[in-house]
Amino acid sequence: MLKELLNNYIFRKYFNHFVVFLLAVLIVTLSYTIYKIYNITLDEAKRMHQRQQMELAKSASNGIRFYMDHLVRDIKYASLHAAKPGELENLFYNQTERHIVKSIFVASETGELITIFGDELPPILNSIFSDPNYNLSGRASSGLFYSEIYPSNPDEDPGPLFFIMLTENPETVSRQTTYTGFIISFDWLMQQFIAPLKLSDSDFAWVLDDTGRLIYHPRHEEMLFRSIYDYSEDCAKCHNSFDVQRRMLVNLNGLDEYIIGDEPTKIMAYQTIQIANTKWILAISTYLPAIIDSIKSNFILVFISAGIAIVIIIFFGTSLYVTNLRRIKAEETEKYLEQTRDFQEKLHHAAKLASIGELVDSVAHEINTPTGIISAEIDTLSLHDCDPKNCMEELRIIKDQTRRIGNYTKSLLSYSRRMPFQPKTDNIVELVEECLFLLKPKIKAKKIIIDKQFENDIPSFIFDRGRIEQVIVNIVNNAIDFITDDPLITITIKKIVNKNDEPESDFILIGIKDNGKGIPESDYESIFEPFFSTKSLSNGTGLGLSISKAIVNRHKGKIEVESKVGSGTTFNVYLPMIIN
Repeated sequence: MLKELLNNYIFRKYFNHFVVFLLAVLIVTLSYTIYKIYNITLDEAKRMHQRQQMELAKSASNGIRFYMDHLVRDIKYASLHAAKPGELENLFYNQTERHIVKSIFVASETGELITIFGDELPPILNSIFSDPNYNLSGRASSGLFYSEIYPSNPDEDPGPLFFIMLTENPETVSRQTTYTGFIISFDWLMQQFIAPLKLSDSDFAWVLDDTGRLIYHPRHEEMLFRSIYDYSEDCAKCHNSFDVQRRMLVNLNGLDEYIIGDEPTKIMAYQTIQIANTKWILAISTYLPAIIDSIKSNFILVFISAGIAIVIIIFFGTSLYVTNLRRIKAEETEKYLEQTRDFQEKLHHAAKLASIGELVDSVAHEINTPTGIISAEIDTLSLHDCDPKNCMEELRIIKDQTRRIGNYTKSLLSYSRRMPFQPKTDNIVELVEECLFLLKPKIKAKKIIIDKQFENDIPSFIFDRGRIEQVIVNIVNNAIDFITDDPLITITIKKIVNKNDEPESDFILIGIKDNGKGIPESDYESIFEPFFSTKSLSNGTGLGLSISKAIVNRHKGKIEVESKVGSGTTFNVYLPMIIN
């Protein structure tokens, strides 16, 4: 059933459309699958990277809190000895770390400096004590107070950064409330715990405080101390909005993506660092293209495999398409050739009938002669009332003439019959003799001498008897029509052996030569064209030589003509001698 379906022309014709559709579906499906796998892998890689960023942020947060707890113990100890400058000096110079604690001081609630060891206090200190927004006494008395981040020298951009850590002293000096404070280097804290946070070369960390100010960024120091709530024209150059940063201040911990200006998309994880009354939001960001590049490098084998698979699908699909298309074209060509052959068969048959039409007068004469003889002999028998035993001669004459009519009509019917192209082993000499018999009435009418030059032992070979008969009849018939005085037609049959001694290259030559008026040189290129004829319309169709050449070509032979005006014409037909 399947074999019959595959051999069905209509099925194969529409099968190519199905192949193209299936090929497109396979390529789209495979491409979409690779695309989905790639996106899923990329999303997973992003989430994994963000989780790793979150772990780093937590680690840094814990490290800062642990270190600040250590400083809390130090400032608590210092507050207990605030009234003893000698012990404070010993604590500062011998127990604190100078790279983080820049100075220790004791101040009154009005900001008046009582004792200081280390660097000078920055000018901002007085504003901290005097600013009612800080409510310093309320905050510090409940434990610890941390100031915002400030530059040590406002004239520098950004300059060394610091913040103040304060606690209320349990003992008073001069009967007033006093505070012990540490000036802490924010820069050192960032370099120690934040700057090293890297998963890759494209990772960087940055910090917001709980008021929305940017207090640390390794790549945009010019933006330090700007608040996300102070949106200006300068901000609009890079930021469409600060929605992501606002979410950070609300959520305190989480994962997100954002874009700044013309920079690539970034992914990040953020974590809150809670220090007493202050919150810092630590974010670790990574350029998304860096993640994509790492995925591509790991995914390259998949891409290559997918590409190879697509190429293979296209190759086999195209091969199947082309093969089927060639088969369809071959079948269409075969159908066209079949139609052409059928048309040629009809044309050949029409030409045969036309040839018979040209022979009508001669045929009538050929049949009338024996019928007249038969009629006369029958009259003789009737008049003499002859006994059959005494009329043997008359009966023999009648029988011979009847056989003569039968043979001729048989040859005529055989010649006129339409038959398919069926090459088979046959004898060319017998065929030529039969053609001459068929044309005998015309030959006799014009008193033409036939000179037969047949080689002995011409072997039988493969050819289509009916087709070659038509070729010989056409050529001899033309010779009869164009012959003039002293009519002579020489017919030659001989074997031509190829010099390469290749049996399949041997030919049988059938030469037909007349001594007629010849063919003008100007007509050489036209004589084999359909409907070209120098005969009158009533005597020719102009198809005989055209059809003859087509028949010889179909036998993979050739036909040549040699002619000279006034000296006759020779047609040489070469047929390959293929012996079964």
